[in-house]
Amino acid sequence: MPRRPPAAVVLVLALLSSLAASAAAEEPRPPLSPAAAQALFRVDPGLKVQLVAAEPLVIDPVEIAFDERGRMWVVEMRDYPDGPPDGGRPLGCIKILEDADGDGVYDGATVFADGLPFANGLIPWRDGAIVTMAPSIEFLRDADGDGRADARETLYRGFATENVQLRVSHPSIGLDGWLYVGNGLRGGLVKAENAKGEPIDLSGKDLRFDPARGLAEAVSGPAQFGLTFDAWGNRFVCENRHHLRHVAFPEQAARRNPRLAVAQVLQDVPIDGEGGRVFPISRYWVTSSLHAGQFTACCGVLIYGGDALPDAYRGAGFTCEPTGNLVHAEVLEPDGASFRSRPMREGVEFLATTDPWFRPVNLTVGPDGALYVVDMYRAVIEHPEWMPEELKNRPDLRLGDDRGRIWKVVRADAKPAPPERRRIAADADEIALLGHRNSWHRDVARRRLKQAPEALPADRLAALVAGEGEGLARVQAAWLLEAAGKLTDDLIVVLLDAGEPRVREQAALLAGPRVAASEPVRDRVLRLADDADPRVRFQAALALGGWDDAGKVEALATIAVTGAADRWTRLAVASALPDHAAVAFAKVLDRIQAAPADPDRLALVDELAALVGAGEDPAEAATLAAALEALAGPAADAWRLAALDGLVEGVARSRTAFGPFLETLPGPTAAAIRRMLARSSALAADPSADPPGRLAAVRLLAFAGFDEAEPVLAKLLTADADQDVRAAAARSLGDLGRPEALDRLIEPWRTFLPGVRRAAADALLRDPARIGRLLDAMERGKVLPGDLDASQSQRLLAHADPAIRARAEKLLSRPGGRREAIEAYRPAVAAAGDATRGRAVFEANCATCHRVAGIGVDVGPDIADTRARTREALLADILDPDRAIDGNYVAYAVATTDGSVYDGVIAAQTSSSLTLKRPEGKTEVLLRSAIDEVRSTGRSLMPEGFEAKIPVAQMADLLTFLKDWRYQDGAVPLGR
Repeated sequence: MPRRPPAAVVLVLALLSSLAASAAAEEPRPPLSPAAAQALFRVDPGLKVQLVAAEPLVIDPVEIAFDERGRMWVVEMRDYPDGPPDGGRPLGCIKILEDADGDGVYDGATVFADGLPFANGLIPWRDGAIVTMAPSIEFLRDADGDGRADARETLYRGFATENVQLRVSHPSIGLDGWLYVGNGLRGGLVKAENAKGEPIDLSGKDLRFDPARGLAEAVSGPAQFGLTFDAWGNRFVCENRHHLRHVAFPEQAARRNPRLAVAQVLQDVPIDGEGGRVFPISRYWVTSSLHAGQFTACCGVLIYGGDALPDAYRGAGFTCEPTGNLVHAEVLEPDGASFRSRPMREGVEFLATTDPWFRPVNLTVGPDGALYVVDMYRAVIEHPEWMPEELKNRPDLRLGDDRGRIWKVVRADAKPAPPERRRIAADADEIALLGHRNSWHRDVARRRLKQAPEALPADRLAALVAGEGEGLARVQAAWLLEAAGKLTDDLIVVLLDAGEPRVREQAALLAGPRVAASEPVRDRVLRLADDADPRVRFQAALALGGWDDAGKVEALATIAVTGAADRWTRLAVASALPDHAAVAFAKVLDRIQAAPADPDRLALVDELAALVGAGEDPAEAATLAAALEALAGPAADAWRLAALDGLVEGVARSRTAFGPFLETLPGPTAAAIRRMLARSSALAADPSADPPGRLAAVRLLAFAGFDEAEPVLAKLLTADADQDVRAAAARSLGDLGRPEALDRLIEPWRTFLPGVRRAAADALLRDPARIGRLLDAMERGKVLPGDLDASQSQRLLAHADPAIRARAEKLLSRPGGRREAIEAYRPAVAAAGDATRGRAVFEANCATCHRVAGIGVDVGPDIADTRARTREALLADILDPDRAIDGNYVAYAVATTDGSVYDGVIAAQTSSSLTLKRPEGKTEVLLRSAIDEVRSTGRSLMPEGFEAKIPVAQMADLLTFLKDWRYQDGAVPLGR
């Protein structure tokens, strides 16, 4: 199907303005003066919006930051979207704005630096600013103090530059004193300028660096265009349709346990999840009508830490949604080791307007504690790369490139802030400011102390840590000492005993590197296993991962059982068990066996057993088997089933077949596991059994022995009423591996429904020998080319074995190039087609990777709204899918050490594992240790040759369905 990008990308605001084909008759609304635009804002009751800067003082602003003198630094992306004309001098600019008369409105500007290619973020640093401008992060200095940069130093280079809105951005100082940047989703291989050694791979990750110490490392992520911290150092990011994501799991923890498969490190905080609802009051269009009334271009996320708004807003999450001309607010609440949030006001946005030129792209807290809004103020901000061909040269792409506004939101009765609220004096006491109520003052104080390590007042900081003062100030002081190498174990112990849970949480984070060597620190961390606060327990589990000793197991078991309902706590415990997994499993099982076997506890058992399996250690397997054999009580079978399912999954992660693994185990252990596996037969064959448990039993039958499993699986494959059970039986027959089991998959092929057929084909595509049997069946006409889905066909056509490729090309490819195929199918463009028949064509051929009209799954890009796509363009997308592919949807082939090859788009990756998203929405989590090669195909997951599956008439029906599905059954399209 067509390879379209997501509904919008940050700074690619998916607005199809009134010049678009769907509304060609309307004239575009003209821009408004700042005063007229201000009058149209609707903001929460008790608040007001004030203008602080506008054109010509600022043009195309995308980020602002305030230095200690109260000056506003503005990054202007004047070269958006296509850069300077005819390859001329870059137009990016950084200005320093000043408010000379103190009335709160900036009235003067100095150009600090210009000629910057697509600069998009900065943070003041020493006598200049650190600026993000991919492919590099630069330090621009003002050595002579005249307000203009006169020196430039490249700090890091190698960030991706393929797309101007998907680049490194948002340099921000964390509670720990490191500077963090979002990688923009495209990653890069980054290293310090002129540095030796391997570059830092930012695929799926962000970067943090310490300019004072010259350190840098990859951290969990990624952020697109938005990165923020709450008061206690929790990092939040956003991306397209994800308006508030907590970076819940650290990369360092994933890195230390090679057994651990980490499928995700981010938590979508809002209760309404991806594309949460928004309530714009402007008239606007999005590229997918399915996304109308939802987020499509999330950017500039901010956790508000200022003090100029009412207390209800402190700690709230704000996100810009420029497509809908609004700023959204969420109230955050603790949720295990992470957070959940809900809209601050249901059905009404924090800030909205009817002015379609209002383009909020970033937010920050100012020296006065106000919420500042960066407004790029343009008619169209969508990048031409994501537009249909017929709109890429539209005349209004740069309308508004001579405008820009900065607004702030304050209380309705707010007066201009006094001078001391708008700056920090040169002789101010930074340590006293670490406890300031306004986050800007704390951040600037911490930055000033960081950037002058030679003058760090270590004794005063140590006294602050050891005292009984404000907890946030104590923690910041501790991190400053840590960076200077002057934080002692005694001070960490004091913090671990603090009464405030957030202080204990940070203390556990600081304690991690010391747990192994310091007994006092270790003892205090072990006590945190019984802490009442889930985030403290989570951090304690991570800290204990730095100690390779069985003495940690009891505490980890306590944390796991107490926090079984929290997936991040379970993951933290698992990360701390590169060894001792079996002992931990036994202790956990002993504690919970009398409790109800609810999904959370079953997941805990499954995940710990998977660690044991991934280790492939006979002694650990024996410990696990003994614990399972000793179980009694009504839930015993449920615990065993979950554990065996995890064990099998863990062994598979290491690319070892489970049968040979059993042969490596001591006789009694292998016999015990086989006895438990054999019990799966009765459960698998029982249609009245709990569906999840029954499916697990079907999966496990593959490892119960051929004579035991094959008759049951063969019967389930052809006779069971549940299609999910049939598909599971097909996969398990494939796991048996014997030729006669593979024959069971081919013999009844014509009776299989699509889901079962896909599962059977996957089983036959696992290795060259099986592929040979499948190709034989295709040559005999037993299996037809159209029986394989797009992904399966692609695997054959791109196979590493030239003989397999040649056979596949003969069976699957249509003669002639893409141009000839498109010409041959051009009659489908003019044909009327039938949307109902087209729906069936879509369901049979496209739904494994795309979702339209409630049919299918989102693996590939969104194609649900095609009003801006002509039928000609859709035909080209379908028949020539590699013509234009968004980088997020390039297919990868991953070869594992056992000779298997998996394909899909990369959904997540950490140092220990990689997650592929595959057709039907399935995921495959592969351990790095089991990966032999990761190779980009450079192509779409959808192969060429779609025309071999359907004739011209069906193509006409499919095109009609894609264009007109929303009009069927009396539906009225949104946005019309």
